Amino acid sequence: MGCGLSRESRAAATDDNEGARHANADPSTARAAPSRTSSSNTPTELVDRPNQPLRAAPTVKHSPPQLALTPWSPSELARQREAFFETRVSGRPEMWAALKQVSELLRSGDLKAAQTILDATGATCPTGRFCVERRRGGQKKGGVYDDKGLLYEIPGWVVADPEDLVAEPQIEGKEINEESEDEIDAEKGVVCEEKIGDLVSVRARLSDRGTDVVVEMGTNQKVSLLVKKVQEKAGIEQKIKFAYMGKILEEHKPLGETNWKEGHILNALVFG
Repeated sequence: MGCGLSRESRAAATDDNEGARHANADPSTARAAPSRTSSSNTPTELVDRPNQPLRAAPTVKHSPPQLALTPWSPSELARQREAFFETRVSGRPEMWAALKQVSELLRSGDLKAAQTILDATGATCPTGRFCVERRRGGQKKGGVYDDKGLLYEIPGWVVADPEDLVAEPQIEGKEINEESEDEIDAEKGVVCEEKIGDLVSVRARLSDRGTDVVVEMGTNQKVSLLVKKVQEKAGIEQKIKFAYMGKILEEHKPLGETNWKEGHILNALVFG
């Protein structure tokens, strides 16, 4: 347990430079890549920002030596990825939440969905390299800029599995059911007012057809359940992400913890 905590602490300290940085556009040309230095403390809005389509996830040869004394197992890699996003101290929290979703989509190979999420935030990727790559001489290339010109740096291992991952130790016992309690209760038809919170009507506008779907949700129920409800009501199987006020709703959060207000329309981004 202590070893795991020290790793996460090192992750927070070591990756501090792989976070968000201020950047200004080069005044000599509107298409020049943003610089990583700024002449003021306030990010400059970029009028004509360079942007390229996202590329596939990079190849990562080794677990990062500055964080891993030995090669990671898949479960340790997952913990380090969570720790990376949880320990960002610079940049906008909602932007990091969106970049986490983009990372997951790139990892699964869904470039189209990843690009849609990134575009919805107003962010740009001047080189098409979502992750920061270190070149010879220590030079970095890649990263994402938000609509204020702030640079967000994501290391390659956050998106791609290092090739030196070791197998998980075998643990005897029952298989863990990954279904959330909300999903189990919904399937059983269990309704508990105290557990699900206030019942509200949610209107979602489907991006692929422009029509609205209205479903009922408890404010304590997770956004992931809202996804299932909208899919069932609309009769679709495609992946859905919800956007509201320029932000992507995180599926693990209860509806009541998002900024959504009852009566407002949620944009349902339909992929595939």
